[in-house]
Amino acid sequence: MTEEVKAVLSAWGLELTPENLRRLETYAAVLTEKNAVQNLVSEKDVPQLWERHMLDSLAAAMLLRRHLKPGALIADAGSGAGFPGLALAAALEEFNFQLLESRERRCDFLTETAAAMGARNVAVFNRRVGEGGSGSEQRYAAVTERAMGQLEIILPQCLNILVKGGIFLAWQTAAQLAQPRPAVEAARLKARAELAETFAYRLPGESADRIIMVFKRTR
Repeated sequence: MTEEVKAVLSAWGLELTPENLRRLETYAAVLTEKNAVQNLVSEKDVPQLWERHMLDSLAAAMLLRRHLKPGALIADAGSGAGFPGLALAAALEEFNFQLLESRERRCDFLTETAAAMGARNVAVFNRRVGEGGSGSEQRYAAVTERAMGQLEIILPQCLNILVKGGIFLAWQTAAQLAQPRPAVEAARLKARAELAETFAYRLPGESADRIIMVFKRTR
């Protein structure tokens, strides 16, 4: 982790312990090693793994601490290479994370990496949000999704697996928010959810803001 990344985290109010940092460093090392054969992230992103992916994931850390109580169960929908779920689990030991991923090989990677990190607050499940089957009855205090498709489709699916008062964190770009999106608003109203918070931040070397929208299930 670079000093620049540490400075950004500190500005966000997130101070990492030596154990947090060890887990994150282990995650980065395993991902870098496996990336050559599994194509977990773009090869051009590997030199900027901390700035492009780790930091972007950890932007949600203080939001989760602000809205949830210790011991809360969090789902990472479509976890992929583990962003943001594994990164957040490494930094937020007081919460429990379930990483939901539909691709079996990615699940194997997530399970192996969580074990290497010593992340006892992580469980991996081979399933997709919105589909039935075993585990679909589980409800969460929070759901995160960083790499998503259309928000108006993802929003009701993620809100549906929350407890009342639970939150859904959706990663968006400033460009997306600048455009009128009546379908997103219609989906929010239909799900009887409220937009509880919008967190804007900027990653090193970028000229545009990134956004995390925090939706709360009210019914």
